[in-house]
Amino acid sequence: MVRQSSQEVERAACLWAARLDDGPLSPADQAELDAWLEGDVRRLGAFARARAVAVHSRRAAALAGGAIPFTRAAPKPVLSRRGLIAASVSLLAVGGAGALGAFWKRAQPFETRMGETRVVPLDDGSVMTLNTLSEGDVRYNRKAREIVLNTGEALFNVVADVGRPFVVRSGEAAVIANGASFLVRKLGEAPLQVVSFGGLVELNGASGEGLKLAANTRALLADGAQPVRTGEVDADRELAWRHGRIQLEDETLSRAVREFARYNATRIVPADPAVANLRITGLFVANDPVSFARAAAGSLNLDVAVNAEEIRLSRRLA
Repeated sequence: MVRQSSQEVERAACLWAARLDDGPLSPADQAELDAWLEGDVRRLGAFARARAVAVHSRRAAALAGGAIPFTRAAPKPVLSRRGLIAASVSLLAVGGAGALGAFWKRAQPFETRMGETRVVPLDDGSVMTLNTLSEGDVRYNRKAREIVLNTGEALFNVVADVGRPFVVRSGEAAVIANGASFLVRKLGEAPLQVVSFGGLVELNGASGEGLKLAANTRALLADGAQPVRTGEVDADRELAWRHGRIQLEDETLSRAVREFARYNATRIVPADPAVANLRITGLFVANDPVSFARAAAGSLNLDVAVNAEEIRLSRRLA
């Protein structure tokens, strides 16, 4: 495939933004947009910029008429599983505290099924990319942009807006950002993880004390604790899931098994603790646990047994 020039990327991004501005995309068009965004690292930023221009143009036109219309797509029961599509999520043009309270009750839910990832353009031009088994709500109004991530993992590319902070909430934590790119991961009882890839990113715990993150650094926040920096990260490794991959770097098999379980119903089972503590490095296809198990068996001198219920890794008999 011929690599697009920067001008071609920007032009295509503007066309996609215009199509989305006309209304929700069909499932086929949404799949085409997802594939286009994943095909080149430059495209997501270009698309976010194009969406921001479209939103600001609408607001400027509204100001000329003396009012700012806040519109939202036709209501759907839920944006879930196969039904999650790009949607406008801002307030209808009605005033008063009662209307604002009603808006928060109509927050737009999102959800991804096992093994699914989704790119979700937001109404301000920002983009949210969801990993497998993620669930929460989008809550936008005139004064704030808020995402509630109950569980899962999401990458945010946030358009700067001084008048409306962008906040991602998960449990007691609040991540405040502006003009930034960052990842939020909340998996089970594990501490919340936040990774900054650049821009203004601040992690706040229940006490309200904030921790500012430099680019390509990670912070953890356990319930009731203060946020703690854990050092620099490899951006490609952190975001391998966007391309359907799991990148392991000297990880134990038990850790690798937990990661594959996020994407697959078929379990990988180490036969004993000694096998579980073996370490592996490599780049693997997230939805192919059999190939991973066979690669692990080959590199670690293990036996692999596959049946309808599980994939079992055990010590190789002499």
